[in-house]
Amino acid sequence: MGFNFFGTKRKKEKLFLVLDIGTEAVKALICRKHNSKIIVLGAATQYFERYGVFNGKIFEVNVIKKSVLKAIEQVQSQGQNLKKLPVLLTLGPNILKARVSLQSFEQDEGLKTKISKTQEKAIFQQVLKKAQEEIYQRFSKESGILSKDIEMISLRILEMKINGYSVSRLRGYNKKDLEIRVLATFLLKHYLESIKRIFADLELKILKIVHLAESLSFIFFDEKAKNSVFFDVGGETSQFFLVKRGSLEQIDELRVGGKAFSEKLSDALGIDEESARILKERYASKLLSREVRQRIREILLLEKRAWQQDLELKIGRISSSNIQLFGGASLLPEIQELLSGVKVVYPKDFKNIKDETKSLKSPQYIPCLLACYYGQEIF
Repeated sequence: MGFNFFGTKRKKEKLFLVLDIGTEAVKALICRKHNSKIIVLGAATQYFERYGVFNGKIFEVNVIKKSVLKAIEQVQSQGQNLKKLPVLLTLGPNILKARVSLQSFEQDEGLKTKISKTQEKAIFQQVLKKAQEEIYQRFSKESGILSKDIEMISLRILEMKINGYSVSRLRGYNKKDLEIRVLATFLLKHYLESIKRIFADLELKILKIVHLAESLSFIFFDEKAKNSVFFDVGGETSQFFLVKRGSLEQIDELRVGGKAFSEKLSDALGIDEESARILKERYASKLLSREVRQRIREILLLEKRAWQQDLELKIGRISSSNIQLFGGASLLPEIQELLSGVKVVYPKDFKNIKDETKSLKSPQYIPCLLACYYGQEIF
C-alpha cells in the first residue's frame, strides 16, 4: 500500500519491544524478527489503575509510567531481558492521529520533458510540505488546536498516479497530471513531550512511534479486503480506515469506544468500573446466561444508539459490504449489529507471525501486532 523510497539494510534477526499505550491499558510484546517472520516471545497487558488518564489536557504521566513499567516487568518475568531493546510505540487514536491528503498537479499540455531524478526529489519535497500544511489546517479547523501546537511524526507517500495510472516512481514520465496520496501521522506537542519524559525516566529508547495506518496493508488477507472499511474499536475512542482498490482514502475517529459501555454498566448496576469492564468482556465473549445477556443488552441500548449516531455523522451509511473489525470492544454485539458484513480480525489471521506465548487470542491485540509488523520495514 505504501512505497519505501528510502530503503534500509535488513538484518536477518532482531529483537525488539512493542508497546501499545491505549486509553485503558498498556500491552507489551517482546518480538524477534527472523527473516520474513515475526516471533512473539513474551506478552503482557496492564490496565491503568484508574480511567481518564487522557482526559482533555490531562496526561497522567505517573499513572502511565507505572502501567508501562508493570507491563514490562511482566514480560521480563517470562525470561526476556529488555535492556537496551529498541521500542516500537503505538498510542490510542485520541492521542496519535493520522490523516490522508491528496495532492494534485496539472501540468502544461505542451510540456513533453520527462521527470529527472532531481525533479522527482523536488516534487516529493513539495508534495510533503503541501500535505503537511493542508493537514494542519484541516485538523486545526476540526479541533480548534493551533498548528504550532501540533507535532508531525511522519509523512509517507501511499500512492502516486500519472494521468490516472498508478506508478511506483515519477522519473522517466512526463509531468502532466500528477496525483500523490500522502499519509501523515501527528500528535499534540505536549503529549509528545510527556511521552518522551516517561520513556527517558524508564531508560527506554523509542525507535519509532507507529500509527496503525502505516501497517494496515498487513491485514489485506485477500483481494476482497482491498475494498474495505477497517474499524479499531478502542477504549475511549474508536477509529476507522476507508480503503478503496487497496488505497487508503480516509481516516477518522469516533468519540465512542468500549469504555462508554463499561461506564453505563457501572452506573446501572452500581458496581465499580473494573468489575463493569470484566462483566462487559464476559458478555462480549458470550460467557453469561441468556437472561443476564438480555438485561445487559437493555442497559447498553442508549450507548449503541450513540455509537450509531457518531458513525453516521462521520461517514454516513457504509456502502462497503466488507468490514474488518478489531480492537478491545470489537466483540460487543452492539457494535457488530451496526455494521453489516463484519469480519472480526484475530491474531491467528496474521500468517507471518508466530505466537510462542500461546496467549494472543483476542482482537484487542491487533493494534499491538500491527505495530509489531512494522518492524519488518525497519529492521
